[in-house]
Amino acid sequence: MRRSIAVFIGGLVLLSGSAEAQTREDMLRCRAISDTARRLACYDAIELTGSPRSKYEVVDLAELKGFALSYRGHLVEVSGWIKPAGDLLFLSLDENDASGLPVDFEAIARRELQEFREACGEGCEATVQGRVRPVNFTTGIVADALLVH
Repeated sequence: MRRSIAVFIGGLVLLSGSAEAQTREDMLRCRAISDTARRLACYDAIELTGSPRSKYEVVDLAELKGFALSYRGHLVEVSGWIKPAGDLLFLSLDENDASGLPVDFEAIARRELQEFREACGEGCEATVQGRVRPVNFTTGIVADALLVH
């Protein structure tokens, strides 16, 4: 049994290595093409395996609100109802949820924040990407991005 598992894992390693080697060979082949248009077309034709992972962990807002301290320091992506309140935004489950998480938006570029406020007005469905940290003396999110749905 142990031997068959080892053989299976070894086969997976070889397969993943050969796919990576194939991509590397393709890249080297494309790099050797002197004509810019043909070289770019060659790079575009390379089939990449896997998809890029987001650095943000998608977390349900109810989960984050219930266990906020356990997420401190984590990069999260959370969706919900966001509304402005003074110098902060608050992310809630819906329009009627009065216990929203505070969102600090100082890291957002002024132009992006203005576009967000124009699109969102007094509240809207949105996604916040950022780090869970202390905000206004409680646990909240320091936003890297605000995305209107």
